[in-house]
Amino acid sequence: MSSRAARPGRVCVAFALAPLVLCACAGEPRSPWVDLAGVADVKAESSALPADGGARVELDGEQFWLVVELAREAWHAEAQPGRFRAVLPVLAVGSPAAGGAPYRLSSAGRELAYQADAEAFGREAGQFSTSSARGPTLELALEPGAAAPERVELRAVVHAESRVEGVRCVAGRRLSGAGFLVPQGRSLRVACRLPSESSLRFATAVEPLFGAKELRLAVHTFRVRLDGATLFEQRVEPDVLGEAIRWHEVVLPRGGVQKAALTFEVDGPLALTSFLGPSVGPSALGRYGARPWDAHEHPDLVVFLADTFRADNLTAYGSESGVTPEIDRFASAARVFRRAWSTSTHTLPAHSSMFSGVFPHQNGQVDYFNPLPSAVLTLAERLSAHGYRCGAVTDGVMVSRSHGLEQGFASFDERRETDTLARVRAFLDADDGRPIFLFVQSYAAHTPYTLRAETRARLAGSLRLERDYADVLRAAQAFEIGPEQPPSDPALAEIAGRLHDLYRGAACELDALFGRCRSEFDTRGLTRNGYLLFTSDHGEAFFEHGRPFHGDAVFEEELRVPLVLAGPGVTPGLEERPVSLIDFAPTLASLARLPSPPEWRGRSLLDPAAERVLFAFQSHHGSTPSTLAVIDGARKLIAYEDLEAVRAGKLHAAFDLALDPAERSSLLEREAWPTELARAQRALLEELLTPLVTQEVSNLSSEELANMRAMGYVGEDAEK
Repeated sequence: MSSRAARPGRVCVAFALAPLVLCACAGEPRSPWVDLAGVADVKAESSALPADGGARVELDGEQFWLVVELAREAWHAEAQPGRFRAVLPVLAVGSPAAGGAPYRLSSAGRELAYQADAEAFGREAGQFSTSSARGPTLELALEPGAAAPERVELRAVVHAESRVEGVRCVAGRRLSGAGFLVPQGRSLRVACRLPSESSLRFATAVEPLFGAKELRLAVHTFRVRLDGATLFEQRVEPDVLGEAIRWHEVVLPRGGVQKAALTFEVDGPLALTSFLGPSVGPSALGRYGARPWDAHEHPDLVVFLADTFRADNLTAYGSESGVTPEIDRFASAARVFRRAWSTSTHTLPAHSSMFSGVFPHQNGQVDYFNPLPSAVLTLAERLSAHGYRCGAVTDGVMVSRSHGLEQGFASFDERRETDTLARVRAFLDADDGRPIFLFVQSYAAHTPYTLRAETRARLAGSLRLERDYADVLRAAQAFEIGPEQPPSDPALAEIAGRLHDLYRGAACELDALFGRCRSEFDTRGLTRNGYLLFTSDHGEAFFEHGRPFHGDAVFEEELRVPLVLAGPGVTPGLEERPVSLIDFAPTLASLARLPSPPEWRGRSLLDPAAERVLFAFQSHHGSTPSTLAVIDGARKLIAYEDLEAVRAGKLHAAFDLALDPAERSSLLEREAWPTELARAQRALLEELLTPLVTQEVSNLSSEELANMRAMGYVGEDAEK
């Protein structure tokens, strides 16, 4: 694939600022836009940053660490003997370049082990952990009866900036993208030509580096100077979590400046303060869908991904529930691909396939802890390189910077607590005239199936919603995992039905969000000459084959997804040819008038139909063997995603979906075609199970693991 053999990993140059950098806009620009994140090489400063917030900053090779000492009086004894807690004084960002934990703690020359898994913390003495359940907290587990240490030294890594293909990138906890990290007391100068009738556009972003409330909520002043004169200055107050992102436009001198120096500065306590998506472009933009120049060559692309959303939620896919009127209305005037499969049964590998154009194992993804490698050239990076302004509004957790999915996005906003529509509007308000690729992802239909009171009241006559998710889940957990058949126990069937009803209620919440976002897109003219794609990353099971939720065997309830496309030249109607999320990247590249790289495995949904075999992978090593699917027309083969099993021809099940769409009766022992299909696809399966890039492993913090566990990941059969 376009693995970047010459491209290094995300080498940390956090807080590395040179006095002057020259951007590509020196000389006559090739287009009206200048991406200021594409600056020349910058080297890390040799001296550490000044102490702030009671911490000092140390440089270990190219890695920065915040270091603070805690005295005995900082600790509070817990009820359990040997357990202590303190306010977490410094907050880690990212993971060490050489691997390992994001935090280090030592006492009297002894290193304590960082235990990120909250459920495993304290099983052994001599461990520490971090938590955000009661505010930023540092936790310590010693021998029972031991006193709090007289003094400890805590280190928190700051791995927040890198250069990727010549573009400076900021990797915050939940606010990431192309741009400059500019900490307090320093400045970044960019020398470039400013065209006439142009504006400077950027976002100011803040995330805390300290746990103390007064530092987390501190006000910062962002400033931009042009040749020494103040061009922009604004105080930014963070929200209750200490975060903030604001978009700005600054009109530049009308006649332009041939040789200008733009200086970016921030005043305030040390924090992750950055300028994201900085660009210089025309002041007169028109509006989405109606530019003063021809925008048809590279149309706007908008994707709305409803996480964990079964295809059969929608009328076009056979639903009679009526819980998705907004999406049904959209689908009625769009192209509906009724036979669409995901590439995986859970979020991370499915998204990695969509963004990379290849299958999960080719990205080295076999579990929850394998991020999309930095060596992969993503769809967003490809679109960015061809003039697109790429933004993502996600609910984080798996669709996050920590899992490598931010690559190529000028703005990657994963603040789940902030309203999705508000974040979408903020990105759209920051229009700089370039075509956009906007990727919106929502967990509204994901566990724990959160419903508003008005939704419960409106659906009470058709769905059983009087019990909440936690109550129904407890009842479900009382049953053993059964065979791969619907539940025969009436009590379990009742529980499965109630879970499914709660899920349908959550799908209704998702539908309402889609309707609000679509209205925003229509009002702004985005859908006039642009494209809107609605899909999901995988489905959800309700004991159809013995298990609930997703991430398990590759049965239809977890693999079938909706895929609906609307835009110029897309003929509305129903289409029955088999398609896959592996077609996601080729389709969007084709709509952007860009060719697909030869290693991409899919094809554009707008290409002429052609016979082909589709593949999907469980990509999760749990307590049962992980599976893969081979889909050849109506014939579906389930095998094991293991090279030895593939070579040995070991199979799990086989179905004729035309005759048995619910996969009730395996044909494995009754017909010859499963063995023949496995033999015919063996060589290709071996290729698809072989990584094309070096596999990476996420060193997640305890907070990130806790968020994953709350979403149903990292269960007992998914321990790292």
